[in-house]
Amino acid sequence: MSRKLAGILVADAVAYSARMEENEAKALAALSNSRAIIDGILAEHQGSIIATAADSVIAEFPSALDAVRAALDAQAQLERDEADNFRFRIGVHFGDVVQQDGTLLGDGVNIAARLEPLAPKGGIIISGVVADQIVGKVDARFSAIGKHSVKNIARPVDLYCWPETAAKAYRRRKLMRLWPIATVALIAVASVFAWFARQEEVDQGMPTGPKIAVLPFEEVGAGAEEVFFADGLSRDINAYLTKFSNLFVFSLSSTREYSEVDCATIRRELNADFILSGTVRRADESLRVTTSFTDARDCVQLNAPGPFTRDLSAQSVIDVQIEIARKVVSEIGSADAPIFDAKFARAIEEKAPENLNAYECVLLSYWFYENFEPDRHRRARDCLMGAVKSDPDYSLAWSRLAFSHIESKKYSIDTKDSWDEDSLRAAQRAIDLDPANPDAYYALAIRSQMVGDAPDVFANHARKAIELNPYDSFVLADLGTWMAYAGQWDTGKEWVTRAKALNPKHQSWWDFIWQLHSFLQGDYSASIAHAQTVNLPGNYMVQAALTAAHAMNGDQEMAERTLEKVLELKPDYAEDPRQPFRARGMEKVLVDKLMEGLTMAGLDVPT
Repeated sequence: MSRKLAGILVADAVAYSARMEENEAKALAALSNSRAIIDGILAEHQGSIIATAADSVIAEFPSALDAVRAALDAQAQLERDEADNFRFRIGVHFGDVVQQDGTLLGDGVNIAARLEPLAPKGGIIISGVVADQIVGKVDARFSAIGKHSVKNIARPVDLYCWPETAAKAYRRRKLMRLWPIATVALIAVASVFAWFARQEEVDQGMPTGPKIAVLPFEEVGAGAEEVFFADGLSRDINAYLTKFSNLFVFSLSSTREYSEVDCATIRRELNADFILSGTVRRADESLRVTTSFTDARDCVQLNAPGPFTRDLSAQSVIDVQIEIARKVVSEIGSADAPIFDAKFARAIEEKAPENLNAYECVLLSYWFYENFEPDRHRRARDCLMGAVKSDPDYSLAWSRLAFSHIESKKYSIDTKDSWDEDSLRAAQRAIDLDPANPDAYYALAIRSQMVGDAPDVFANHARKAIELNPYDSFVLADLGTWMAYAGQWDTGKEWVTRAKALNPKHQSWWDFIWQLHSFLQGDYSASIAHAQTVNLPGNYMVQAALTAAHAMNGDQEMAERTLEKVLELKPDYAEDPRQPFRARGMEKVLVDKLMEGLTMAGLDVPT
């Protein structure tokens, strides 16, 4: 007997008995044709059929994504085929399964089997675990329909439905069932409507329109320690393009792996419609920027912005960025986009630094996040300290300096005892200079959580940062993660899910809150599955949480083995195992439960 994680798909024909009773020969022919289509598509997506009945099939997949793609393709092909095929209901789950004598058993199979009957005719129901793993990776939209209690499963399961029209009908039916309760519990029903309103608000907050991938510009002739300039210039262009909602602009980190314009690959992996790339050269006090603009739908070159040759100054850099953004928008965006508004451009120029060195210091501070090397932090910190002296009215330099103080504490790099007061003063100075600086509110939010302010202090700063900058995937994911740490799990997940849609190539740590929340809810199998998605074997916090989940799930051998890994990664972890979780402002109930699991695994947790 062996255990593993697998994607499980269960499909069942609709109205099989009725059609057999009406015309057995015709029904059998239709079923045979339908099954041939389904079985072929399952194989194409690495599916292995593990059980069949007259009108149903159960298949195993190596991942949740493979299972969902197979389900979508099967439903689409059955719909397109001109034969009188059966329509199928499909349920998909990803979880722990046991393989015994060639048969798969366990919750992974059981839950998928319970989801299938809930699916609409010709539709698909997936569990929350599956929904988390496919964000930004399939074109189809799965809509949340809430928790559902399924037979022989102790905990309610989060459900997501495709197509969206069926999901809306499902929610309406659910609300109609709740309506009689409203006479005695009006507040409870109102909260349900409020929840749906929040979902609609989140949906409306996503950008629409053509999808554009901005590749990090290449800096020609620059050494490894100077490429931050072109990277930062690309980042700002990307940010200007997100200032309006009729362009879907991928996060720059989602395009970073593409060192050159491989149009077909970018189109296939990101589903991008357009690609912007470029080069930057700095020499003899001059700046030259060239760009390439590609229609990814047919890989045809469009009329690209530039080239630009300017004097090397902060003003020139800002001018070039605005011109590139305007040219892109004029090609594929809207004529009333803010980038064409003179006031918008003037506001950017007013917030710009007076000298190029201050601007470069800000770019250096973002460069630190590429690898979190302490020396990069020190270089950016020293540069920012000089920038706020030479250009004291540059708001972004002050907010970046606030983050520098925060990061010194967060990553234990030359931490001063006054880091909290220093970060607070810098962030407040940034807001005094520019009340619309989202980076300053972002800094205040993270700081408030780290110093143990009241939860509403963090929430207010975080919401203000997102309101001012709704399309920055990193900020959305980071603040969503900290929001979840503070106990606002639903809001945190909403923000991180939006971030995933903006950044299909996102870092795996964005799934950590799902690992923690499943553990807190007592769904230890799901927590273990999420840990595989996070896939950070070198992160002792992720491994500590995984240790606790194995222990609470009754797998003592895996718990002890994972605990050994934790202590290898951080030999002094046993001295204060609560500290890393507390430092991130996590709920006491979660920290206590993690310590309970670690104790069961064999760690001597101090009282």
